Amino acid sequence: MPPQLDWTSDGHLGCELPGAAVRFTTRRGGVSSGSFSSLNLGSWTDDDPAAVSENRRRVAALAAVGPERIAQARQVHGTDVLLHRDDGDLPGGDLGAVREADGFATATPGTPCLVLCADCLPVALVGDGAVAMVHAGWRGLVGGVLERGVEQLRAAGARGPLTAVVGPGAGPCCYQVGPEVHAALAPLGPAVCRDDRADLPTAARLRLQAAGVEQVVVAGHCTICDRERFFSHRRDAGDTGRQAGMTWLT
Repeated sequence: MPPQLDWTSDGHLGCELPGAAVRFTTRRGGVSSGSFSSLNLGSWTDDDPAAVSENRRRVAALAAVGPERIAQARQVHGTDVLLHRDDGDLPGGDLGAVREADGFATATPGTPCLVLCADCLPVALVGDGAVAMVHAGWRGLVGGVLERGVEQLRAAGARGPLTAVVGPGAGPCCYQVGPEVHAALAPLGPAVCRDDRADLPTAARLRLQAAGVEQVVVAGHCTICDRERFFSHRRDAGDTGRQAGMTWLT
């Protein structure tokens, strides 16, 4: 049976897999205000840093750890996924020291992997003994960030069949794209590009299946549509916060 994504008691979207947990946070349950209300996790936004720190503490607590244990990179819409092997890879309290990449993989219990999104897709990858979380916008999808995430998950020691959980992001109902994006995504097939719209979740599913991921679960929630639950960079013209995708070994 595939894992069932559902709204959890902490108000987020998540699921439990054998040996691992996945959460996709909403904008609810934090202390930020204004356009960042309320659980903004974007340390590189114009939000009050103290509010973001408290929000990060609350999200880290979902995995029963402190925020200094989170494996996180500064995302650049690229294809690099880092492999966490020891605590030297963790930023601790200094997010200014994080490396540039678009995901993390780990086999270390007590080290949740986290990415930030506000229309791009957060994608959790889970195997026996290791997890990864990847940030995938259209550039990353075309460039191979998901395939790199699978490679790093295996490098971390994941055994057996793999499961991917694709979180909320811009949906085909709302994600209008121009000729550049349409041309880049078109080789993935007609299911991905329909007129002036792009279907990023379908693109992610196709790339993951081609990379050998046996089970792919897609959340199907559009961040642009759902103002009450999610931040959206496109909907709010950049004046917005960031939600997270997070996965950890249990």
